[in-house]
Amino acid sequence: MDETFWTAVSAIAALAAVGLTVWATRQAATAASASATAAQEMTRIERDRWHRDLTPELRFTLDGSSGSPRALRIELVGPVGLDRLDRIILSVRDEAGIDHAALAADPDHRPQELARMIWGPYRFRPDVNGVMEPGQEIVLDGLERGEQLIRLMEYTPAPSWFEGDPLGWHTRNATQPVRLRAECHRDGHRPWTVVTELPSQASGE
Repeated sequence: MDETFWTAVSAIAALAAVGLTVWATRQAATAASASATAAQEMTRIERDRWHRDLTPELRFTLDGSSGSPRALRIELVGPVGLDRLDRIILSVRDEAGIDHAALAADPDHRPQELARMIWGPYRFRPDVNGVMEPGQEIVLDGLERGEQLIRLMEYTPAPSWFEGDPLGWHTRNATQPVRLRAECHRDGHRPWTVVTELPSQASGE
């Protein structure tokens, strides 16, 4: 065989080697990318698990006597590993199972008033501890584990369209639970959301 033949064979072999190198490089890059993606996913899963495990355990207690005002006690009781919250935004949620937005279609109901309504038995008492009207939300600046904070709650006021004695509004709400939502913040963590319901009536009433 002449020199031209062997030159061609050598060229083909060199091209094959280059092709194999490129293929191997791409395979390695793909594997590295997949490995990095898997590592990121595992990190995310572990981070989410840790965040879930640190979900604040809050204890809410509404003093035992029905009436207005009443004291709401807030405590951070766990979990192990979470000894403080930097900030809690605590809000009263509307009663469940009723489409309150449907009332907005009634021209006799003022949209501004509807937007400020709290559909439930109690609200936070305005003008105490910095609570603003309509008393749906309070901000707690820091809560240590084992510490107890107290905030006042009072009957929700009857809306302007409610007919009859305002006490009838309280009677309407008497069996409704107090529904709370706590948005909990701690530096270095994503916020947690904790929801709970408390009976508005003391046991035996």
